[in-house]
Amino acid sequence: MDGVENEIPIPWQEKLDNGVKRWEGRVAVVTGASSPIGRAICEDLVKHGLIVCGLATRSGKHELEDLGKKLERQQEKGKLLAFECDIKEEGHIQPIFRYIEDHYDGIDLLVNNANVMCKGLILDEDNTPLMRDVMETNIIGMCIVTREAARLMKMRKEERKNLGHVVNILSIVGHKFGPSNSRSKPINGLYPASRHAATAITECIRQEFLFLYENVKITAISPGLVEGQDTDILTEEERAHGKMPALEPKDVSAAVLYAISVKDTVQIHEIKIKPVGEFI
Repeated sequence: MDGVENEIPIPWQEKLDNGVKRWEGRVAVVTGASSPIGRAICEDLVKHGLIVCGLATRSGKHELEDLGKKLERQQEKGKLLAFECDIKEEGHIQPIFRYIEDHYDGIDLLVNNANVMCKGLILDEDNTPLMRDVMETNIIGMCIVTREAARLMKMRKEERKNLGHVVNILSIVGHKFGPSNSRSKPINGLYPASRHAATAITECIRQEFLFLYENVKITAISPGLVEGQDTDILTEEERAHGKMPALEPKDVSAAVLYAISVKDTVQIHEIKIKPVGEFI
């Protein structure tokens, strides 16, 4: 049309990269960083120029250190720091956030990825420690980490407050769940209960950020089955025959990049991702 300039469409990947480019040099914390999803997220964030503090178990910390060295050899833009942390233990969490406060003057991005799933049923005997582990990690631990991250986001200098984001990696079973087929043994019900709770907590924290006048976005990402991560959902027969399709960890990481790439006036509140053919 006369008088109207035709815009040349920017390919989707280029748009995403341009959006994530704003995060170069920013500081991120990723919990559950040594899990398949956590590693994929750490790697992608470092490649996009972020300083990533990865929280993992003792054995997972060594894996993260190896990943950090690999990314350094590849001369990626960012940096990966590995920390040992059990997020059930407040005494593990607070020293790490004090270190980040002292060295980086706050954080800009938190990815809550740590979670546990216990085998068996709620009605099984002698499973109280396992059930406590699920609830204390998936709910209380997530809340403590988010609280500490919010404190460091609030203390940042004004010029850094144009960006701030919390991303909670949850699960499709936080919305709907059932046995993978009519003959399957149910998963322990506390896991989907904890994921339902985390879904609700995500909205509660969004409202708290608004109440506190903090310019911080929050996103829940709920993947279906992920390769190498959610094997406890499957029966032994399904694991043996590979009957259930699964996402790759990098699919979840791509959703994180998308969520943080959109413009300042848009918040991606929730993303559900399923592999084609999944029937959970």
